[in-house]
Amino acid sequence: MKGCIAPGEIPGISASEASVFGEIAENMICADFMMQNAAAARAIFQDHHNPAAYLYFLAKNNPQFTEQMQRDFYRRLYSAGLMRVPDLLIHSAEKAFYEIKPESASGMRKGIEKVGTLSGVYRYYRLPYIAGTMFRPRNHTVALAGTALRATLNVRRSAPGLIMYTLCLEVNGVMELATLAVILRHIIRELNRQRGNRQLIPVDLSPIFQKDEQLTEIARKLGLTMAAAAGGAAAVAGWKHFWKAVAVRFAVRGSTAAVLSAADGPLPVGELIAAGLALWTVVDIIRLSDELWQDADRIARTEI
Repeated sequence: MKGCIAPGEIPGISASEASVFGEIAENMICADFMMQNAAAARAIFQDHHNPAAYLYFLAKNNPQFTEQMQRDFYRRLYSAGLMRVPDLLIHSAEKAFYEIKPESASGMRKGIEKVGTLSGVYRYYRLPYIAGTMFRPRNHTVALAGTALRATLNVRRSAPGLIMYTLCLEVNGVMELATLAVILRHIIRELNRQRGNRQLIPVDLSPIFQKDEQLTEIARKLGLTMAAAAGGAAAVAGWKHFWKAVAVRFAVRGSTAAVLSAADGPLPVGELIAAGLALWTVVDIIRLSDELWQDADRIARTEI
């Protein structure tokens, strides 16, 4: 199974978290562009929110772009609300610009608007840049959990000059959308910790599911809550009933069912995985723990 989504559309991700991740994603894509155009590195402009550097690049590479034209360019575009700076601009064999956006409805809309505005501005001032078509963006692995799970930043050129990205999670099996969101949310937050690093290190998810880790500890790391056993005089369920509820909910069979049926307390996650439960099933158990305890209570009552 493979699921992809724009980072800003992942439930639980704030606008600021999506913005930080967008900066990281943009830097990864720009680094790929630089690598593919290494021979022309001096002829590439990358936007670092410095309009003066942008005007300098235009003037340096276009002698016909006189000082008077530069002043007109600056004043006219700002007064008309049309000042746009491309994420990437290359003045080499290809004279082109590229804009990078998340692949969401709003990202697509903003990207199309910006590509259109830049195209019109360059034509008006007789600058040679067009929406680029030569860049072939590549995907980037951003997280792994052995061979069971891999997260990638998927990148494509959706139209001339417009590069779009999504965050994708690929697993061996079927994963609920809610669990997909939980894991992607964790990956984004871990990647955001690397903001400012020269090279991004893919997130290793395996340590979260180590042999001695308990469900409550994994819940904490993933930003979830692991419901405790129901309390009060009315509650009769214990861990053995909880694991029976897990077996029923996830249709567990064979040796895995035998491990769960023998348990009468919290099990180390490594033991659950060794018994045959998938990583994402463990996340499901945490995510659905409140419902599972309710099921456990009903199972316990049938045994009284």
